[in-house]
Amino acid sequence: MTSPAQPEDAVGRRRILVIDDDPETGRLIRTWFAAEPYDIHEAHEGAEGIEAARSIRPDLIVLDLRMPGIDGFSVARALKQDPLTRSTPVLMVTACRDVDAKVEAFGAGTDDYVTKPFPFEEIDARIRSLLRRRDFLVGLEGTIRELTSTNEQLEQLLITDEKTGLYNFREFRRRLRDEWARAERYRTPLSLVFLDVDDFKRLNDRLGHLAGDRVLAEFATLVTGGARASDFAARYGGEEFSVILPHTQLDMALRVADRIRRAVREFVFLAHESPSHVTVSAGVATYPSPGIDSVDTLIRASDVALYRAKDLGKDRVVAANAEQDSGTRPTDKSRRRGRAVKSGN
Repeated sequence: MTSPAQPEDAVGRRRILVIDDDPETGRLIRTWFAAEPYDIHEAHEGAEGIEAARSIRPDLIVLDLRMPGIDGFSVARALKQDPLTRSTPVLMVTACRDVDAKVEAFGAGTDDYVTKPFPFEEIDARIRSLLRRRDFLVGLEGTIRELTSTNEQLEQLLITDEKTGLYNFREFRRRLRDEWARAERYRTPLSLVFLDVDDFKRLNDRLGHLAGDRVLAEFATLVTGGARASDFAARYGGEEFSVILPHTQLDMALRVADRIRRAVREFVFLAHESPSHVTVSAGVATYPSPGIDSVDTLIRASDVALYRAKDLGKDRVVAANAEQDSGTRPTDKSRRRGRAVKSGN
């Protein structure tokens, strides 16, 4: 057997592997294609041929049927079952003219079948035809990969908020519905945190919308950093953000929310342009709780708790009173009911 060359060693050249115990077959093919940009490799028994095919990664395999050790049927099956070689066309060249042998050969994955003796013009035509088919399939696979990659990028764009890089409102709603269904089915807790940047309009008016967008992007980084790997952070809209916390009781959700609150308070936004400090208010609700019996009531409870945090002085985390907070967004009076569980004061 000739020394196997790696695929990158022969850029632009065709690699043909001849697996045949009769060296004359390899010699004839090498002679016939001597003026062509083909590299002819040989193996003289089945197991050696399988190993060579994996190493050389040929563009085409010419395979004999009757060989010592593993026969051509078994070699073809092994090649077509191996991810490294299953797309390589196999041309079986044999003296066996039995119809059953042909049927079995094609069943084993052989792409074409030629009987000896043969005019070399026929072998030439069949080899070129198989190589053209391989080129087409390789190009098709490349196109499919490109389309798959493009589709994945488009799907990512559809679920991502362009200003912050977090998931958008649409994906937040889908993920919350999924987590709610799991929580109901397996009787596990589910918490939801709503976060709103305090006095963001004032900052926007003072520094401009471009600076405001950068503040939101930096804030999103802090939200992601404060959340756990299992949590799901999204931009709910405007300067309002949300974090879904699966399998999480209220006490742990409050700790996560307060970790984010403290990180925001200590962070210097727009450090290289207009150094600024901002704060954030948060509302937290958990299922199961009295009055929380749907995705919408969980959202309302978190939202009401958030606005209570605003009314109580901002820069704090407030836990929802589910029985009171599962209704509509609070009035000024109802916002003041409930307790602030964490405060920046």
